[in-house]
Amino acid sequence: MKKKCTKSILFCILLVTTITTYSQNIIKGTVTDQNGLSIPGANIAVIGTTNAVSTNFDGKYEINVPSNSILSFSYLGFDTQKIPVSGKAIINVVLQSLSENLKEIVVIGYGSVKRADLTGSVSTIKTKALEDIPANSVEQVLQGRVAGLQVTTSQDPGSSSTVRIRGGSSLRGSNSPLVVVDGFPLGDAGDLKQINVADIEKVDVLKDASASAIYGSRGANGVIIVTTKSAKKGKTEIFVQQQSTVSQFNSELNLWRDPVLMAQLSNEGRVNAGLQPIYIGAQNANGVYYPSINELQSGAWPYSTRWDDYAFNNNPISNSTLMSINSGTDKTSFNLTGNYYTENGVNKEDNYTKGGYNLRVKHDVYDNLTIRFSNILSKGTRNNNSGLAYWRNPIFPVYGADGDYYLIGNNDYSHPVAITNLRQNETKTTDIITSAAIEWQAIPSLKLTTRLNYKYGSSINDKYFPNIYTEAGTFNNGAGYINNWQGENFVSETFANYNKTINKHEFGITGGYTYESYVSRSSSLGAFDFVNETLGNENMSAGNPERNTISNSKTQTKLVSGIFRINYTYSDKYLMTITGRSDGSSKFGKNNQWAFFPSGALSWKAHNEEFIKNLNVFDELKFRLSYGVSGNQGISPYQTLSRYGVSQYYDNGSWVSAIGPGYQVGTTGQDGIEVLWGGIPNPDLKWETTAQSDFGVDMSILKDRLHIVFDYYSKHTNDLLRERILTPSSGYDRIWVNDGELTNKGFEVSLDGEIFKNKDWTLNASVVYSKNKNEIVSLGSVTQSGLNVDPNTGMQYEYSGNSLEQFRQFPNLLAIGQPVNVFYGYKVNGIVQNLQEGINTGLDGQLAQAGEFKYVDINGDGVVDTKDQTIIGNPNPDFMASFNLSVKYKQFDFSAFLNGVFGQDVLDTQAFNQPSNAPLRWTLDNPTNDYPSLRDGRTVKFSDWWIKDGSFVRIQNITLGYTLKPVKSAIQSLRLYVNANNVYTFTKFDGYDPEVGSDGIYWGGYPRLSKLTFGLNLTF
Repeated sequence: MKKKCTKSILFCILLVTTITTYSQNIIKGTVTDQNGLSIPGANIAVIGTTNAVSTNFDGKYEINVPSNSILSFSYLGFDTQKIPVSGKAIINVVLQSLSENLKEIVVIGYGSVKRADLTGSVSTIKTKALEDIPANSVEQVLQGRVAGLQVTTSQDPGSSSTVRIRGGSSLRGSNSPLVVVDGFPLGDAGDLKQINVADIEKVDVLKDASASAIYGSRGANGVIIVTTKSAKKGKTEIFVQQQSTVSQFNSELNLWRDPVLMAQLSNEGRVNAGLQPIYIGAQNANGVYYPSINELQSGAWPYSTRWDDYAFNNNPISNSTLMSINSGTDKTSFNLTGNYYTENGVNKEDNYTKGGYNLRVKHDVYDNLTIRFSNILSKGTRNNNSGLAYWRNPIFPVYGADGDYYLIGNNDYSHPVAITNLRQNETKTTDIITSAAIEWQAIPSLKLTTRLNYKYGSSINDKYFPNIYTEAGTFNNGAGYINNWQGENFVSETFANYNKTINKHEFGITGGYTYESYVSRSSSLGAFDFVNETLGNENMSAGNPERNTISNSKTQTKLVSGIFRINYTYSDKYLMTITGRSDGSSKFGKNNQWAFFPSGALSWKAHNEEFIKNLNVFDELKFRLSYGVSGNQGISPYQTLSRYGVSQYYDNGSWVSAIGPGYQVGTTGQDGIEVLWGGIPNPDLKWETTAQSDFGVDMSILKDRLHIVFDYYSKHTNDLLRERILTPSSGYDRIWVNDGELTNKGFEVSLDGEIFKNKDWTLNASVVYSKNKNEIVSLGSVTQSGLNVDPNTGMQYEYSGNSLEQFRQFPNLLAIGQPVNVFYGYKVNGIVQNLQEGINTGLDGQLAQAGEFKYVDINGDGVVDTKDQTIIGNPNPDFMASFNLSVKYKQFDFSAFLNGVFGQDVLDTQAFNQPSNAPLRWTLDNPTNDYPSLRDGRTVKFSDWWIKDGSFVRIQNITLGYTLKPVKSAIQSLRLYVNANNVYTFTKFDGYDPEVGSDGIYWGGYPRLSKLTFGLNLTF
């Protein structure tokens, strides 16, 4: 009996234990942050199961779990906590936020991750500090802010920028990064005028293949993701920004201020050439009177015109006015921004204006269903009057004795006042961008998103050139044009994001489908030989109907893609990302339309290892390794098809139109005199591909006060999309092919530090450094591609760009084993001092005379000829660097930003015969080795004498501001600030500005504009 009782007791204990172990408990609680604020959307999961819930808008949750469970509490930007249930019925959790750097959410395309979980190379710019800088496009304020991002800007009003990430990967295809705004892929970077800088929350720059691969071919050159501001729940905010900008030259104009010296040197140059001097008090062959030196010295000649006063505005003023209203409730939020922007250029009547609005609405239909809508309208007007001849001869007046504009002969087309008053060149643009999205949180771990995006753009360009004062008008007795363009871009995207945590394993899976269609249409009307010019191109019927021209075109492209990405994390230490995208483009033939672009990345959070934690040094230490392949389809469509064109020519007193195979694809030679003919189809044309590897280290030390990011990368592009030169017997000049290889290698370093901080003071500084080296590996064979061969080195090359008139040759080359666009020409070893020295050098004729360039006989054959050319310069910079310093004392703030580009060579086309250097010429009394003598009509060989060091460091921005937060007022914040832009440039370059295009050619222009902006920000 006792034995049975013992068994019964043991059975009861076992039964109770089993019931206790497997019983289900309802756990309730609240999830808050360290400040006591509730966290809606936090994830509560039972470790080891698929059971999970999310907190509601009040941060509350309820979950049914076994009593022996362990719950995981997580939310983006906060440390995950794991808490055993242990019989508890209520579990309230306070999540601790990560450091500002680690908890930051980074948009990576079709999703987002914590910066701490990044496996690719991504840089983020918070635009709060950039709001003080006036700009007509976002790209202009990004210059120097990101390692590996190169932005080259123009000073013309409303101008676009050239943007490159880690160098150019293509020779003829697109090299511009993709711009994505709130998920909408808008197109190539460089001209994002539709979005105001003050409307942007942040910009994420995706640089390596792993980060950008989700965008496939569109992300081949990197991706710039723009995230606009969103309204906060339960709050209405009105923001007003007013900026007024005054501009002025930051250096003196290089002009003749002494007409006597100008005339003396002009006469000297003509005499040295064996010509009659012109400043002798007589009319030249064109009937233009040139005063004598004595007339100029004595003042008998009454004219001395400051043409820069007639060409340039005196301190042009620009303006930007912006107002935004942001409001949000528990379910609905909206942002509405209106902006009006005017930019007056330094040339008279050269300006740009734009106005528009940006509306964004978000509405939570249910707790798990959200709809988003945005609409952007931007209208702009560009009145182009740039390039006025401020260098015009000062001895000539503005008006002649008859009251008309004074012309220097019959072929005078550069009178700045006449051009300003009579020429018309105006472009009006309209941009509409609309986006709608539906987000459905089907289950806590799965979100489905569908987006529809539509972009419409149009432009109308009106031009009229009067029958005098302009070349086109003079030769055609008046010329009028109306050019129309419109483009429509439709993008549909549907994708899913699945995120799950199981014990120490975290999974993130993205998959989806995208479709893009682009259609553009253009037309051009031309009228000539006007019987009446009163209305210009507003009355095209006044032109000769037999001379009218009309042309139009239409292009249509489609891109279909499938995307997927897998993110995996183990124990919050080891991370892996696998990405793939399959793209199908209508630009290629049927056999080559589709291509698959994969990438993979590994990352190790070493700071989460115990042995690293025990060092007490690193707040973050993460190693990244990635590799991926991307494609490029950035060429014009229809290159796989036979193309037909129309050509007009003058025959037997009338104009004749001919149509047939082939069409004009460009021009070459001096002044583009030679027409290039193309149109041969290449049905085998395929994707240009770039393979990129990246190794990176993210480091944070000193209690998260110093952040260090290092990246080394290598890019190799194959099957370059480019135009091959054809033999003359083919009847064509060019055909598109896949031919050649190009590499880019480099490294980047970013340092961001909080140097000092207390109650009143904050001192921060950042340094960005990047180095890129490109090299052409292959351009095809000599026989197939028509390559030239250097006789001294055997280097194979082809010319790039156009021939320069002053040298009568191409300055740039694409050469195997060399960087892109290297300079090719002669070397100079000083100036010839006497005839015998010139003969001994291998020169003859005029080139052997004293005062001429002493060209080097490189091959030593005793003659200086084309065989003595060699590589003489490289327009690509050795490295770029920038430095930013910001100081805050109570309500005052100060920041300074310096940007530098180093080691690039610049071809200075204005290196001689300028007012600043012509007096330094060689003479018998001044036997210099620096400058040649003055001699009109000299045939100049392109040489390294014209190549200058273009390195510079620019004080790009200085800002001083004061922020006042009124007490008991409708005004929440008031900020006054002054921003100085392009303050000063440190450089050895003698021209106005060493910042030139990728070909490295400096054309002159005018000095850099320094801009002083007075700003007011009001928040209600």
